[in-house]
Amino acid sequence: MKLGITFDLWLTLIGEIEGGSQSASRNLLRSELTQKKLLEFKENISIEVINNSFKEISSIITSRHNIGKDKKFHESVSDVLNLMSPGISERIGSKEVENIGLLIDSAFLKIPPYIYNDTRSVLNEIHLMGFEMGLISNTGLTSPDTYRKWFNNEGLSKYFSVMMFSNEIGIAKPKDKIFRETLEIMKIDPNFIMHIGDNLLTDIFGASQLGINTTWLSGQDNRKPITKPNFTISNLNEFPELVRNWRTTLIS
Repeated sequence: MKLGITFDLWLTLIGEIEGGSQSASRNLLRSELTQKKLLEFKENISIEVINNSFKEISSIITSRHNIGKDKKFHESVSDVLNLMSPGISERIGSKEVENIGLLIDSAFLKIPPYIYNDTRSVLNEIHLMGFEMGLISNTGLTSPDTYRKWFNNEGLSKYFSVMMFSNEIGIAKPKDKIFRETLEIMKIDPNFIMHIGDNLLTDIFGASQLGINTTWLSGQDNRKPITKPNFTISNLNEFPELVRNWRTTLIS
């Protein structure tokens, strides 16, 4: 019997050092790099406008996620540039939009998120139990290639047979399709998969639509759940024992 675990990323395995949903220091670096690049095209936009545009696009992307939608990374880069100055992405051209995307990615690598203290030990323990593991993440203004590069640099890639990013496929949790495509790659029946995440809508409701077992990592989402999770924990370090007991019930 093949068993699997899929993980949410943000606020489950990683977060911002500063807390909250955005890194102010990363946004500032993105803004400075973008402003400098745009000046090459005589596009003089204030840091305040650029910074606020990055904040606004983050809110727009989150709103898309909540209804199961996303855009490819470079489409969102174009969108944020047009928030700074309407029509600017057409004025500078698609190649320069891609170059600004590279600058935005460089800010992520220079000021990366914080890997929670228990993340590595939890992933390793579940890996040693023999579970196949996948990652299903709603992503903001960082490219899938950069996430993979960072995961590889941090030694985390080895734990995941599949990493699914919403801004790579244009679909976001809670849409059931992103879970279905992950399971098809893993070749595991939904009854034998456990998904863990912090978000009651995108993670718990999303996964439950396919009959996937769910574990809610509580503490970040205070909404009334649409669907009750199968399990609830308050700390990530509780998860390996829960998984061990769940496996016992499946094979007994």
